[in-house]
Amino acid sequence: MQEIRRRAKLSALAVTAVAVGLAVGMVVGMNSAVGAIADGHTRQATGIPRGYAQVDPRNPARSQQVFLGQPLSDNAPIFPGDPPVRWQLWNCVNAHPSIPRCRHGSGYTLEQIQSLGTHTGTHISAPCHFHENKPCLGRLPEKFFGLRPLLVINVKPLILARHGNGDFFITARYIQSWLRHTGCRAIPQNSYVVLYTGLSSFYHLGNRQVPGPDNDYYDHVPGFSANSTKWLWEHGAIGVGADTFGPDATMDQRFGSTTEITALGGITLENMGPGLARMRPCGDWMELNGPRLTSTPHDQLGGRLDFSGAWMGMDGWTLRARSGTNLGHGLPVNQNALNPLGQLSDDRLAHYASERHQVIIWEGTGPGERHREHRGECADSRLTGQQGSEEL
Repeated sequence: MQEIRRRAKLSALAVTAVAVGLAVGMVVGMNSAVGAIADGHTRQATGIPRGYAQVDPRNPARSQQVFLGQPLSDNAPIFPGDPPVRWQLWNCVNAHPSIPRCRHGSGYTLEQIQSLGTHTGTHISAPCHFHENKPCLGRLPEKFFGLRPLLVINVKPLILARHGNGDFFITARYIQSWLRHTGCRAIPQNSYVVLYTGLSSFYHLGNRQVPGPDNDYYDHVPGFSANSTKWLWEHGAIGVGADTFGPDATMDQRFGSTTEITALGGITLENMGPGLARMRPCGDWMELNGPRLTSTPHDQLGGRLDFSGAWMGMDGWTLRARSGTNLGHGLPVNQNALNPLGQLSDDRLAHYASERHQVIIWEGTGPGERHREHRGECADSRLTGQQGSEEL
């Protein structure tokens, strides 16, 4: 009997030790940082990235849901060459004699979309958008559609500091400097890294262009270079995007960022809208929700070419703001006192960008890269002929 009790006690101790070990492992994993550290080193871990545990989308008392996107209508800005948006009422609840198909009520309303490109409005681009041998929308892994860590790089102050001139790249060295200055430190694994330009506030103008810089949706904005996009992928990002047309600089006729991220198996997030101004540089989450369009063998080319993108609902979650607190602008204003810039107006941010920021624009000189520190009025980055070609 004593031997049985001794064995039972040892067995209980062993079970307890295993349970404690599992608990410790979970705690360590959930509190480990993931991704690229600002000095360029990488370390792998599991769990919630550093700084992201504060925002819990399940808890509305602590988190605020933010719409990241734009309304899709026949007034949406159309990327040059894409089909227009057209639709009509197909059925109506009640009779409407002036509408051809609604002269008699049907008891329900139904619309027919007559013309709409899959890359219009708020949408994502799958790898096959630029590479036919890469996965299309229907074959994207589920990780793209779950809750993903979000990083927002606010480039609006840089554009203002250059008097509305958005012809420059956001390079890997700039991102590393940005990580240090904001305190974000790392690119979390399986994260989205996007730019906020501020031009999304002109979405309502549609295709109308206004003379002058920085006052319509088609004005020039910066974007990620091909090399910085590759660097982001190598350090944890699975998608890049912007509040406007996409992650590419307007001047980049090669679409270096989109070409690179889709070649690597990632996606672009486009027309994410002014809601990005409410998100912090890091520590917030986002999620994609949209159709999984797919072809069949009866479609064009036997279904070999599938859907390369689709309109998406995009939602973000950030800290719920306390009364009188501004948590937006894509600036370092989280609870860990990352940086004192969060309460600055755009004018003061532009002044900061031009007078104090140590690194604003990095010039591709290929091969290799040099940088120039800008103080006072920002000069042109003189990137003509260097679009997406700098080598780090």
